[in-house]
Amino acid sequence: MHTSLRLLPLSLAIAMTLAQAKTPGQVRTHNQPKHPANEYALCRGDAVPAFPGQAPDGLKDARPTSPADIQSDSADLSKAGTSVFEGNAELRRADQWMLADRLTYQHEQDTWQAIGSVRYQDSSVRLTADKAGGDLDKDISTVDAVQYQLRNVRGNGKAVHGRVEGDQETYTDATYSTCDPNDRKWEIRGKKIEIDREKNVGIAHDATVRIGNVPVFYLPYFTFPLDNERKSGFLLPSFGQSSNGGFELTVPYYLNLAPNYDATLTAHLYGSRGLMADTEFRYLTEHSHGTIEATWLPNDSQRHYDRGSVFAKSITNLTPNWYVNADLNHVSDTHYFEDFSRQTFGSAIGLLPSTLGVYGRGRYWSAGAYVQDWEVTDPTLADTNAPYRRLPDVYFRWQQPIADHVELGVRSEAVKFTQLVLDSGSRVDLYPYISLPFEHAAWYVKPELGYRYTAYNLDSPVMPGGNTSPTRSVPIFDIDAGAYFERDTNWFGHSFVQTLEPRLYYLRVPYRDQSDIPVFDTQQFTFGYAQLFRTNSFTGADRQSDANQLTTAVTTRLLDGADGREWLTASFGQIHYFSPPRVQLPGVPFVDRSGSDYVIDTDLNLDDRWTVGGSYQYDPHGHRTDLGSLRGQYRFGQGGVVNAAYRYRPGLVEQADLSFVYPLDANWRLLGRWDYSLKDSTTLEALGGVEWGDCCMAVRVIGRDYIRNQIGQKNFALFFEVELKGLGSLGRNTSDLLDRDILGYTR
Repeated sequence: MHTSLRLLPLSLAIAMTLAQAKTPGQVRTHNQPKHPANEYALCRGDAVPAFPGQAPDGLKDARPTSPADIQSDSADLSKAGTSVFEGNAELRRADQWMLADRLTYQHEQDTWQAIGSVRYQDSSVRLTADKAGGDLDKDISTVDAVQYQLRNVRGNGKAVHGRVEGDQETYTDATYSTCDPNDRKWEIRGKKIEIDREKNVGIAHDATVRIGNVPVFYLPYFTFPLDNERKSGFLLPSFGQSSNGGFELTVPYYLNLAPNYDATLTAHLYGSRGLMADTEFRYLTEHSHGTIEATWLPNDSQRHYDRGSVFAKSITNLTPNWYVNADLNHVSDTHYFEDFSRQTFGSAIGLLPSTLGVYGRGRYWSAGAYVQDWEVTDPTLADTNAPYRRLPDVYFRWQQPIADHVELGVRSEAVKFTQLVLDSGSRVDLYPYISLPFEHAAWYVKPELGYRYTAYNLDSPVMPGGNTSPTRSVPIFDIDAGAYFERDTNWFGHSFVQTLEPRLYYLRVPYRDQSDIPVFDTQQFTFGYAQLFRTNSFTGADRQSDANQLTTAVTTRLLDGADGREWLTASFGQIHYFSPPRVQLPGVPFVDRSGSDYVIDTDLNLDDRWTVGGSYQYDPHGHRTDLGSLRGQYRFGQGGVVNAAYRYRPGLVEQADLSFVYPLDANWRLLGRWDYSLKDSTTLEALGGVEWGDCCMAVRVIGRDYIRNQIGQKNFALFFEVELKGLGSLGRNTSDLLDRDILGYTR
């Protein structure tokens, strides 16, 4: 009995020390791609298949107090000082199970030896070995020719020899992979692996990562954890090629500084620019969390000056109702995003905001005070294009029911606006209101009456000789009413519930001359279905549109009679102007018309494969289409998808967009996207590639041609990625790019 109790911990130690699956679990903290649950669906089986007669998994905690039971075909206890168990020597204890051909124990030397088809399994691992032995007095154990299979993850591998001495363990010629044992697409090989069970870390010496039999990179020394905790060390490098930056190589190093904060130091080598240093620091405390990122490239070889950036985001909870939010950003020059953005549309960032404020929210109220600055990051924009800074902006909103069908509320804001070039000023906007909502299961009526008062204090008047303290006062009344009707119907032999939801929205706002009021933060809303039901056609408080108008709209839905799934939604509406709106932004002409565009929005879900949607706006006065869009998606096979879209706005946009994932078989997929401007007769983005994947590895080759700046210059980039499932990716990580470009793409 005594020998079996020491043998079981040894077998467990052998397997767990080889669990290099834990290694990538830490180093992939920042660059490991996300995988679906069936990422190993193409694998054929475990390296060590399940043994018949294994012990139950749920008894791990019972090991210290559980007795060991040994059974064998025969036992020889005749020799003094030696006990021999032969023929299917089986040992069970709690969740542990072992089987060997022969088990020998020398009482006098306190040593033991197991030989012949040693098999072991517990809750975490299965393994086989040729032989195992040990010295119980010195607490030294050895094992030879081990093959293991981790049960909680896909990892498996082998080791030639292992030695365990107390809490310190050393293993030689060890391997790890997530591949099938007879088809090793990739593998880690280490000459020596040291295990410190007290600190729960491992150290690998003289290790290589191999694809097939070819070593792709070598690490003379690195450490890894034995559990799921993060661990400092090098992450997998990435590389790529682009016409803008040349050959690119990225080598990150991860620092697990403490349980609640860490950092990543990255060296980016741009072949045509130089070496950029990149730092990311993350922290998490009881009341706060945030990220700080910084980059620095001295003397860019193309631009001939220093480049860099700083991005900081933080949220700190002050009380259950109040928190501080910081989003601070800065880049060295207006070409930074054009040259270095890692986001697909990063080069389109023309204005970079920074905000710092304190915010609160309760059951019926919300409030905040913040400052906001803007940085021009587009070389084609002048400083006058930068929005006004808010130094500060203070707001308070409250809405509370005070009786049945009676709600009182107020929306208020006070802002100080400044700009580097333009005149500055401050604004106070106050809007108290009363609402009388009446609601029923089949109808609702919601009248609301408010009064908007806005006052300014300007450095100089908008018009010569004008007022530096203009004000605007205007009552606002609206009433929103709707009803819900439904009926059972049958289409094409399928039962449905069809709804009819008419809606009326009346808005009355008297006209006020606002020509002496500046425009600090106000723009006109892009017209769409939601705009049919707004009290103001402008964002911000510098313009309040006048109105005497009625919106008529209707929505119909087609719901599955069995499960309620929505097959069809179609909405139609228009605003009828009893008097045309006269308030406009400076330079925008007044248009005398009796009604708005007709607006149509539709979404159709034919089944789990087909979805179609569209929007359409028609101008009945100009007899023209003001907006048209159509989008559709078709899913097929195992992961196949085709997306198509068309967008049109006269004089501004006319684009066609096609993207797809086409599976050729279980291993091969074609990928592509083409975004074409019909208005400009040019390709905005073209992407094409091929993807191959099997049990434990995937390879992607993708070419992308795209517009990289505001003046239309293009860049071609080649992405080559080798994904080692369970470890990480070599080459340029394409996950974000493909997720954005191809709707429905999954790894």
